[in-house]
Amino acid sequence: MKITLSALLLTVLISSSLFSQELNLQNFSLNKKESSGKLIIDDKFEQGTVYQQVHPVRTQELLSLNSEENIFSGAEDNLQVKKKKKSVGLGVLLSAVIPGAGEFYGGNYLKAGIFFGVEVLAWATFAYFESKGNKKEEEYQAYADQYWDVRTYARWLKNEGFSESGGIDPDEPNRDVLREQIMVCERANFSHTMPEYGSQQYYELIGKYQNFQAGWTNLEHVPTKAAGPYNYQTYHDPVFTNYAADRQKANDFFDYAKIGPITAIVNHILSAADAAWVISTYNSKIKVETGFRMQNRVSPYTYQIKQFPTFNVAVSF
Repeated sequence: MKITLSALLLTVLISSSLFSQELNLQNFSLNKKESSGKLIIDDKFEQGTVYQQVHPVRTQELLSLNSEENIFSGAEDNLQVKKKKKSVGLGVLLSAVIPGAGEFYGGNYLKAGIFFGVEVLAWATFAYFESKGNKKEEEYQAYADQYWDVRTYARWLKNEGFSESGGIDPDEPNRDVLREQIMVCERANFSHTMPEYGSQQYYELIGKYQNFQAGWTNLEHVPTKAAGPYNYQTYHDPVFTNYAADRQKANDFFDYAKIGPITAIVNHILSAADAAWVISTYNSKIKVETGFRMQNRVSPYTYQIKQFPTFNVAVSF
């Protein structure tokens, strides 16, 4: 009875040992690497010369399985979490055309909104001040057309006795001819001559140089050539100065409007450069690849082919 009990105990211990070895084999197989879908035989089996000597035919069969395609690979389920790279050149082109478009393409929606918002604000600024400038320009030109008269100016030159004014006929019906007569006198006395009627310089000079002040019909005091408080070189009538101020306001509005296109150009350049950075950063983000398959393994202890689950994870930057 004692011998039987001892034999039973010994049998249990041996069975437990073999079962434990089989479990260790399965755990080891889960971490074993796969190579090109081929069957992998454990190193211990490859070095199992004892088994090769006892079962040479079986050993040869197993080794031949390792050299051929693994037809027992089982079900394969590859899961990939990998973002496709985006074109840096395309992103730069998009932002060069529409600021923020490249950032949107690169997935940075906050920057896309900022650059696009700056673009909208830049052109809105241009449109606003350009409109203000045009309106003010129309106002001062209409005022000049109503209150500045070339015949009044010609008559003043002749009445004040400026040199070469004798050839001026203020009642000349042809205004172009009258302008030529005035220019002869102006060349002899002043630094500037009358520009062509209605030109940009025409509206500028009649509110800028002192001799043209005499052409306004609504002055508080008519300037004179003689010395005194109303001498044309020093006197500044309110009509003359107010007109000059209105014209300057229009010019200021046009200058403010220029800020819009300049800002837009800079915004295009900065957005294109930033788009390259955003997309480069997007392309270099972490990529995760996962794979799961049932893989055939050869036990180094039982020398049997079995399938075990294998799970792989690859992380790249």
